[in-house]
Amino acid sequence: MKFKQARKTAVAILVISGLVGCASNDEDPDSLPAEKPEIQNQFSTKVEWRKSVGEGIQAFYSRLKPAVGYDKVFAADRSGLITAYEQTSGKQVWEKDIRAKEESYLRWFGINMSADVRVSGMVASYEKLFVGCENGQIYALDINTGEQLWQASVLGEILSAPIAEEGKVIVNLGAGNTVALDADDGKQLWDSISEVPTLTIRGVSSPAYAQGGVFVGGANGKLLTYAAANGQLAWDVAIAKPQGSTELARIVDIDATPIISGYNLYALSAGGALSSIDMRSARVVWKREYRGYENMTLDGSQLLLSDDHSVLYSVDARTGVENWSNLKLRNRQVTAGAVFGDYYVVGDFEGYLYFFNKTDGELVYMRQLDNESLVAQPVVENGLLYVQTREGDLFAISLPQTQDES
Repeated sequence: MKFKQARKTAVAILVISGLVGCASNDEDPDSLPAEKPEIQNQFSTKVEWRKSVGEGIQAFYSRLKPAVGYDKVFAADRSGLITAYEQTSGKQVWEKDIRAKEESYLRWFGINMSADVRVSGMVASYEKLFVGCENGQIYALDINTGEQLWQASVLGEILSAPIAEEGKVIVNLGAGNTVALDADDGKQLWDSISEVPTLTIRGVSSPAYAQGGVFVGGANGKLLTYAAANGQLAWDVAIAKPQGSTELARIVDIDATPIISGYNLYALSAGGALSSIDMRSARVVWKREYRGYENMTLDGSQLLLSDDHSVLYSVDARTGVENWSNLKLRNRQVTAGAVFGDYYVVGDFEGYLYFFNKTDGELVYMRQLDNESLVAQPVVENGLLYVQTREGDLFAISLPQTQDES
C-alpha cells in the first residue's frame, strides 16, 4: 500500500510539473494549486447508479472515458476489461476482457496475468464498439454481446479515442500517423503521415469529421485535413509556431480535438493559440492567445475551455471575444469539461466535480466523488452525466428538482 501511494504521489508530481507547469518557469511563482473553493451549493445532484470497472487507469495519465450509444454506456479499465451497462438503470449487459487468454492454472480462478493492452479510447458505431489501445491494437466488439469481431494492428500508439465515419474507423497515432481501417473487417485502407517534433506532450487529439474530411491536430502545431475516402492531404494550417530557445518552450501540440460547426473549425494549441478557421478556404478567421491541451466544448455561440493552468474561459465562437473567465480552480488539473443542462462541468485532481453557470462562469455547485483524481472528460447523454474516476468507479449523475443532496 505504501508503494502504491508513493507511486501515485510521484505521478501526481510529474503531472503537475510536466503538464500544468509546461508554461511555468522561474518568473512564474504562481504554480501551486488553488485552495479548494468554499461555496454554498445552489442545487443538488443525485447519483442514479454507480459501478466499478476493473482497476481504472491506475497511476497512469490517460484520457480514457466512457462511450455511449445504443442505449448503453461502455466503460473500460486500462488493462483491457470492457463492460457494457444499460444507460438508465446501470444494469450490466456484458463484460469482456480483451487481453490474451491466461494459459496457466490461474484461469480456473478467474485470474488473467496477461499483459495489459492499455485501452485509451472507445467509440460506438455501426453496431460495434471500437476500442483503441496504446499498444497499437484496435478491437471491434459486438455492441450487444461483447463478442470480439476483429482485431487489427497499427504502427504507433493510439492515445485518443477513434472515430467511425464513412464505414471506416479512423485513429490519430502518437507517431504522427492518421490511419483508417475498414469498420467491417479491420483491413487498413490508408495511412497518412505528419512530422512530429523531438519533444511533445504525451497525447494526441481525436480526429474530427465533416463533409468528407478528417481533421486532426498535429504535434507540430498544424491542423491537418485529409480526404476521408483515401487519406490524401487536402490542406494544413499552422495554428501555433514553435518559439523559444529550448525544446520545452517550443512545444505547440494540438491535443484538443478540433470542433466543427457549419463551415467553422476551432482548434486549440498548447503553444498558445485558439483559432477559428474557415474550412472552405483554410483561412484563419481569428486567433487568440490561449494555451491549452484539454478538449473544448461548443455550446451555441460560445466555446468553453480551460488553459494549461486550469483557468476556465468562455469565448464567443464568432469573434473570439472573451465572455468570462474563472480562476477558482487555477492549477487544480481540471479535466476537459462537458455542458450539462445550464452548467459547464469539470473535475479536478482531488476528486471534486464542479458545476459552473455557463452564462456567467459562476461556480454554483461542487461535490467530491472520490478521494482519487478525476482525469477523464465527463460524458452527457439523455439527461445523465457519466463520470469515471481514476480508480475505475463509474457514476451516472442527474439533476433532480429537490434541494437535498444525495
